[in-house]
Amino acid sequence: MNEIIEKFKKELGYKVSIYNGRLIYDGNLILKRTGIRELPDNLTIMGTLDLYDTEIVKLPNNLTVKKNLYANYTYITEIPDSLIVEDSIYLGNTPITKLPDNLIVNGELDLSNTPITKLPDNLTVRKSLILNNTSITELPDNLSVGKDLDLSFSQIKRLPNNLTVHGNLKLANTPITELPDNLSIKGSANLIHTHITKLPDNLKVGKNLYLSDTDIIELHGPLIVNGNLDLSNTPIEFLPDNLTITGYLSLRCTHLKKVPNNLTVGDWVDKYEGISGDMYDSSIVDYINNHHYNEEEWRNLNNYEATKKILKDLKTNK
Repeated sequence: MNEIIEKFKKELGYKVSIYNGRLIYDGNLILKRTGIRELPDNLTIMGTLDLYDTEIVKLPNNLTVKKNLYANYTYITEIPDSLIVEDSIYLGNTPITKLPDNLIVNGELDLSNTPITKLPDNLTVRKSLILNNTSITELPDNLSVGKDLDLSFSQIKRLPNNLTVHGNLKLANTPITELPDNLSIKGSANLIHTHITKLPDNLKVGKNLYLSDTDIIELHGPLIVNGNLDLSNTPIEFLPDNLTITGYLSLRCTHLKKVPNNLTVGDWVDKYEGISGDMYDSSIVDYINNHHYNEEEWRNLNNYEATKKILKDLKTNK
């Protein structure tokens, strides 16, 4: 054990101690962009372990990290079952292909830009799970995510039923074509550049709903969006009755044919090919805010000259 301590100090410049047969480093061990290739077994780091952009190919057995583990841009292909990290694990841009079953990550888990194709059973991530630009095609049914779930630019094709995302769901630029039953998203849903054509009736979204550049053709009502609703560049022709949006409604480059009954928009409506600065005049915003639109007003929103006339009339009547 003393030989290991001396080697650790000589090669890395850090002093470790021994306690109950374990090597202990009392603080943050910052080894990023060093020539480190391996670490000793039975090592405890009392702070963060930073292995960013090193040549290390595997983690030691019985490694414990009391804060974060940064292993981005390393050559690690899997992590040992005995690994304990008490906060976040960052493995982005590595050749990682496998995670142990029943893994619990108390912070974030970053697997972005990796070749991993499957997540383990009973994976629990207490903060955000970052899977963007991976080859993941589906998620385990018993996955638990405490904050954001980022699958953008991945190969995801399906989500499990009854999935709850406690933060934002990011599915932009993926091949997914439908959402599962009983999907609950506490934050925003970003579905842009997907082939989704409709949303499940029991979908729950807590904040913004971004559907621009999708194949969405219908929405079911009554629908309440507690934020922004972006339907720009979609083939949608009708909106549901009793639609309530607390933020803005973007209908740019759509083919909407009729204003629904009891439409309420809390911010502004964008229906222009190119928005003029007049759109942001406080008078026109006041006109649009919390307004229930009738057919004539809706047609005016489709016609820039008519909208400018409304703006002029509003200013005249001040």
